[in-house]
Amino acid sequence: MKRITIIGGGASGTLLAANLLKNATDSPIEINMVEKRSVLGRGVAYSTADDVHLLNVPASRMGAYADETGNFLVWLNQRGYSYGPDSFVPRRLFGEYLLDMLDHASATKSNTVTFNVFEDDVVDIEVLDKKARMTLHSGEFIYSEKVVLAFGNFLPPHPSVKDRSFTSHPKYFRSPWQSNVFTSIGPNDRVLIIGTGLSMVDVALKLNAAGHTGKVQAISTRGLLPATHKLGQTYPSFANELYPLTRITDILKVVRRHLRKAEAEDIGWRAVIDSMRPCTSAVWQNLPVNEKRYFMQHLSRYWNVARHRMPAEAAAVLDRLRDAEKLEVLAGRLTSINTDSEFLVRYRSNGNERELAADALVNCIGSESNFRRIDSPLINSLFEHGHIRSDALSFGLDALPNGSVLGQNGDASEIIFTLGTALKGTLWETTAIPEIRAQAAALARLLLST
Repeated sequence: MKRITIIGGGASGTLLAANLLKNATDSPIEINMVEKRSVLGRGVAYSTADDVHLLNVPASRMGAYADETGNFLVWLNQRGYSYGPDSFVPRRLFGEYLLDMLDHASATKSNTVTFNVFEDDVVDIEVLDKKARMTLHSGEFIYSEKVVLAFGNFLPPHPSVKDRSFTSHPKYFRSPWQSNVFTSIGPNDRVLIIGTGLSMVDVALKLNAAGHTGKVQAISTRGLLPATHKLGQTYPSFANELYPLTRITDILKVVRRHLRKAEAEDIGWRAVIDSMRPCTSAVWQNLPVNEKRYFMQHLSRYWNVARHRMPAEAAAVLDRLRDAEKLEVLAGRLTSINTDSEFLVRYRSNGNERELAADALVNCIGSESNFRRIDSPLINSLFEHGHIRSDALSFGLDALPNGSVLGQNGDASEIIFTLGTALKGTLWETTAIPEIRAQAAALARLLLST
């Protein structure tokens, strides 16, 4: 009997499990999922219970399966919700949907398929005679011929200042998703959010919905907010112009030319960026490491602003908060964070040293991507055994595009695979559901065929 174990029951692990259950029809197979949380399908993104936290992709594009992209909208309508194709739906509903898809796939699976869920944590993996032995935190062992690391998101790195004694302060929150963040922040507290991306938007919206009256500030190196979605326009693909290019400056010239063309035709720039989505990973894989590094240093922040956008409803709330001077967005590089009863934060902006005071700090830098810095018994074990290595830019795990991880010797594993955020260095665009569901479908086919 073939045995496949998925480590992680968030969105990526759930999507993979559902694809395996749906397509495993021929020979006996055992599918295991190991997840320490009691609820599957949620992960960090979809665990929120607040309706102010919306999806950043319209409902009609959020189906769980690559060949049924409208399935989520059908699911919503069947349950009496009146959302339309272009609606940005509360994220909690998508978490419910993923769990429902997994339950349905499990209930309708072939009689030759066994599906087991372990509410536990894998702490060690050893490869023995073409199969893996996984040690769980409980002391139990699981044996499998194939193992998939469906990690999802990790805690953000701490702000890069020399003295990090502030991290022990009770009102420093390393993640915006800590359970005590919004119960610990007082209604009049001055709040500094470190980072100005989509997680910052979530925090600002939650504070506003809770009636927070204290001043909220958000800071990042360039002080850039995510762009706002504007739907309804399309632009033809120009992927064939991009595929042969191996220099970022050449790619940028082509993109700018199409942006000007779109503007002349009264088509918004968003449609041009969206038209690149299907080819972005292929273009990224064709770039030399030094060009990828150049992109990260000089252009990635602007790409993230343009590519990872927020719904108009969220942008409207932020605009009102800024107009009322309840939210201030700052551009600057942190130089020190000192604490006593409050946080005293110094930062450099336009060559000048500035400072501000805050009662609470919320870290919205984003998930740690350098696996060498992640405090995890399993990851430490994988490095120790030589089963994994970081990619050349330390964005994630070194792996083939199909998810097969590369060991310390550079060989592709036939046993250990990954998908989702761990593939950022390999695929670049790999954190959103449309990309992850395509990976889950392809990886399921690969695992079932070998």
